[in-house]
Order: sequence, then C-alpha cells, then structure tokens
Amino acid sequence: MLNEMRFGTLSDKSVAKFRSLSRPINYDDGLGPTELFPRREDVDRSNHGRMAHLNSHPESFSASDGGTITDYNQRQKLLGNFMAVPELILRQDAQVMLIKNLDDTLVNGSMGRVVRFCDSATYGTDRDVEGSEGQTETSASISGTTKKPPAATSGVRYPVVEFSLPNGGKRTLLIQPDTFKIELPTGEVQASRSQHIKCLSFHR
Repeated sequence: MLNEMRFGTLSDKSVAKFRSLSRPINYDDGLGPTELFPRREDVDRSNHGRMAHLNSHPESFSASDGGTITDYNQRQKLLGNFMAVPELILRQDAQVMLIKNLDDTLVNGSMGRVVRFCDSATYGTDRDVEGSEGQTETSASISGTTKKPPAATSGVRYPVVEFSLPNGGKRTLLIQPDTFKIELPTGEVQASRSQHIKCLSFHR
C-alpha cells in the first residue's frame, strides 16, 4: 500500500482499506491531530487561520538575528533553513511543537498547548497568582542557556506551555528564547537566530 501511494497508483483494494479506517477520533490530551502540508507557505496560511479562531489576545515574539555574514540575501538564505521564524505570534490555547531537544522527555517534536503568558521574574513566585505550586521549570533552566535570572523589571511575558508526555503525563514550563546557529568547524558563526524553541503545530 505504501509503495502504491509513493507512485500514485493506488488500487481499488487499497483505497477501500484506507476508507475503512475513517472514523471519529477522540483525543484525551487536549491536542488535535497535526495536518501535513508539502510547502511552508501552506503550513503558515493554515496555522494562521486556526489561530484567528482563538478568542484570546495575540502575543508577538520577534527574533534577533546575527552572524558574520553581512550580505543580506546570503544571510536570509541561511536563516531560512531554521525552523525558528522571524516573528512568532501566539495566543492562549495555541497548539505548539518544540523544535529543539531539551532533555529526555521534552524533545524536538514534543507537542503542547499554550496555557498562559508570564514574565520570568514572576513565574513560580508568590506573585504568580495563575501558576501552580512548585511550578518553576523553564526551558532556559533545562538547557542551561541562562546563567542568571533575567532582571525583575524586564516585564517580558513568555509563553507557559503544557506539554503532553509519551507516558500520558503532563509537564508545564516557561518557554524562553534560545539561539539557533550555523557554525563552521573553526567556531565562526555564519548566521544565528535567537527565538522561541517552538512553532505553531496545528499543521506542519
């Protein structure tokens, strides 16, 4: 059947088999299925359409780009290889996917849902009235990208994401920006992008 699909020559028997699998599916983790598209433009268009149906305030996160390559077109071509986008717009209840490994349970492809937004100075403290007791984990603390906590006056609100784990459990953490880079063997960073380590995943 897979070979028939690969070459576009599905037999009547295979078509009937696939159609027999059509059925309503109920998901207990609150996440919907991820629909696949062949082009990034189609993915973006469909994701933005789904986002528009969420009744929550949008939060925008702009990337910070760098690198030794100064030619704009050449740098943009390299940056285009990153899954991290120049501008990420999220809303509460948006379905997202990690695009970088954090540890053994939160890996590239892990799915989650944005439950709220919070600044790093408030998250997990007594002032975090929306948070749960003991909820202090952040993406930066896992990956070691932040050596000291951000200033309490920064006020930048980051997404708090509840991830669904393979064992059926949940894990919630504050997602902060990380750096993606193209680096030569000499250590020279030709292009880099600092952005959140997740993307919308209604569709891929």
